Amino acid sequence: MASGGFGVQFLAMAQVGMDSGLWPVVLSRVVSVAVIAAVLGSYGADWRLTGRSWAATVAAGALGTLAIVLYLEATRQQLMAIATVLSALYPAIPVLPALVLLNEHLNRRQSPGLACAALAIGLIALR
Repeated sequence: MASGGFGVQFLAMAQVGMDSGLWPVVLSRVVSVAVIAAVLGSYGADWRLTGRSWAATVAAGALGTLAIVLYLEATRQQLMAIATVLSALYPAIPVLPALVLLNEHLNRRQSPGLACAALAIGLIALR
């Protein structure tokens, strides 16, 4: 489901006009918060965040917003080939903090996948 949301968001951002400023990012963030609120509400989850949870939520939101701003700028600069490939590598990104911070371990199938993702990023950077 999340990948569908990313796809819709990327397609929508690719259609944004050059003169729209950052309003599409603001709209994207508002929709994201509304979807998260609806999901939390459907599960009856507690809305209160404290300490580390609050800091992690704010950091994740800030990084997500920065990513969308950079993607929007890439679309405006006609760098879609690079932006699309790097965006497709998104599923590998949460794995890195899990390995470092949560002491997670990779299985035999995940290791080559992450190695290929790292190689792809390097090859794109050389382009």
